[in-house]
Amino acid sequence: MKFSINRQKTIEIIGEYSNILKDNPVKPSLAGLFIQAKNNQVVFKGANTEIELIRYANCEIESEGQVLIKPALLLEYIKLLEGENINFEKKDGYLILNNAEFSILDDNTYPELTEIIPIVIASENTVKFTMSLEKVKFLTNSSASTDTLFNSIKMIFKDNVLELVSTDSFRLIYMKKELNNMINKDVLVPGDSIAVLYKIFKDLDEEFSLAASDDKLIVTWKDAYFTCKLLSLSFPDFRPLINNSNHDKRFEFNKDDLNSSLKKVISVTKNSNDSKNVATFNFKGNQLLISGVSANAKINQKVSMIKTGEDLKLGMNCKYIKEFIDNVDKNVIIDATNSSSMLRFMEEGNENYIYLIMPVNIRV
Repeated sequence: MKFSINRQKTIEIIGEYSNILKDNPVKPSLAGLFIQAKNNQVVFKGANTEIELIRYANCEIESEGQVLIKPALLLEYIKLLEGENINFEKKDGYLILNNAEFSILDDNTYPELTEIIPIVIASENTVKFTMSLEKVKFLTNSSASTDTLFNSIKMIFKDNVLELVSTDSFRLIYMKKELNNMINKDVLVPGDSIAVLYKIFKDLDEEFSLAASDDKLIVTWKDAYFTCKLLSLSFPDFRPLINNSNHDKRFEFNKDDLNSSLKKVISVTKNSNDSKNVATFNFKGNQLLISGVSANAKINQKVSMIKTGEDLKLGMNCKYIKEFIDNVDKNVIIDATNSSSMLRFMEEGNENYIYLIMPVNIRV
């Protein structure tokens, strides 16, 4: 095998596999990146037990062939090279790249990755889709649960609307947006797979198509084919929660003022051994008092607000609140009932983005 390929394109492609390829003692070949030169193009293939990614790139082939190699050191070396193109050659049991030799794996044991294209559910731009994922994936990023249900995102494609929902059992995030869909379908995608797809998409500006088989999400874009396994778990019925109209208290805040106060409180409460990031929230009159303590410090922060309904005092996780605020641009609205019921957070004028948080039991 011997071919020449654009260096920058190679860096971009191999970099996409950094969060996919992992050492696997049962299937050692899955730690490798499969590279095949054939028909004037290079095919890159990488997979783990949940995800598969196939990428294509044009090249100039002198001789066809294939190689399997762990890509981390290879990528690091390619980044140090100069020039527009680089040369790959498989020779005497090594991959030779611009005068450097790299050990390779046995490519005969690499599993066959087959592309299947079921009916497309919807098409979208990667930039727009990434922006939508940003508004919900923060919940899966911070989930400490080992339960895959609480580290996933439910995608509902119905009647030209996309709904994204995620929960970690303590809170729930929901958003919806207009998106033309060819068929109605809902899928439950693991949070780890969402994270991989997000990291690939955040540097792209391409149109892509999304489809699903019985057990896989399939995403295709220019010169790329991505699949991940879907979860078959039953997602909680979230609609009664987001549509709850029994709240009799409403508090409205300037986003930046509330965010600034939360940052200061978190700087203290993040070091608390008993209740990390938890503080007391006292909604009284036209002001919110946030009080936090740790073993070596305590803090009080006051934030102006517009209040409808009676006063309220309860405990909440400051970090949970800040994660939502970081994803909105306008005033923050909190709807509440009492100190033991779930609170609803929204952005002013936007009922398509809803965040629910359970209060924390503390002495108030």
